[in-house]
Formats: sequence, structure tokens, C-alpha cells
Amino acid sequence: MNAAFFIVLDREDPGFDTFVNGKFLSQDSKKLDMVARSLGLRPLGEYISYSPEEAREMMEELGTDPDEIEGMEVPEKTWYDPQEGLDWIQKVCAHLEVNPSAVQNAEGVLADLEEYRSVLEQAKASGAKWCLQVDF
Repeated sequence: MNAAFFIVLDREDPGFDTFVNGKFLSQDSKKLDMVARSLGLRPLGEYISYSPEEAREMMEELGTDPDEIEGMEVPEKTWYDPQEGLDWIQKVCAHLEVNPSAVQNAEGVLADLEEYRSVLEQAKASGAKWCLQVDF
């Protein structure tokens, strides 16, 4: 199963394409989290956020017992400022350009991050907030 991290904005139609690949980020997520922590940054996985309804629906799709889901406390979706994501991308890209062996596929990760940069720059210009979600 190939998962991918994708960007979700707090607007349904922001007026631009929000598609990002995100597969290389997902594949290298553990190593990226180590890189982020070493740079004093939040791990990428901490930007993943779902509404309680989305989280429950996803758990059902993944086979979690409905009775178990019923009693779970699920926090509200968290939105992030695009500048925080842009700063994260800038610092991680700079690190990977000097230390490509820090991840398994630096070329793929850098390509994904460039797509993220483009979307977050447009989100910032439009005043939108963002979070990540996972496509399985």
C-alpha cells in the first residue's frame, strides 16, 4: 500500500490547483521526522489533521470496530499558517541539498517539497490555512 501526504486547505475552491504528489514524503516520513527534529522543527506527521467526522470515517474504512470508534475523543481539525509550512520546506530542503543521504530518495522528496512550496505560496497569497492528510 502506497500512502501519500497531501495538502488540504480551509477553502473548498481556493482558485488554484492544490494537487501535490506526496508519495516520496510518505515513504521517507520517518527519516524526514528525524531531519525535522534535528533542525528544531515539528515533524511532518504533526501537520496531519482531520475533523472528528473524517477521522471516524477513515477508521471505519480501515476496519476499526465501530463500537471502539464510538467512544473515542477525536480533536478538532487543526489549520496551519502557510508561512510555517514554507519555513519548514526551506529549512528541510537546504538540509537535504547538503545531506541527500539523510533520506532514502532525496530527489523525490525535494520534488514533492517543491510542489508543496508552490501550493503553500498560493495559499499564503489567498489567505488560506492548510493541514496535511493521508491518502492510502
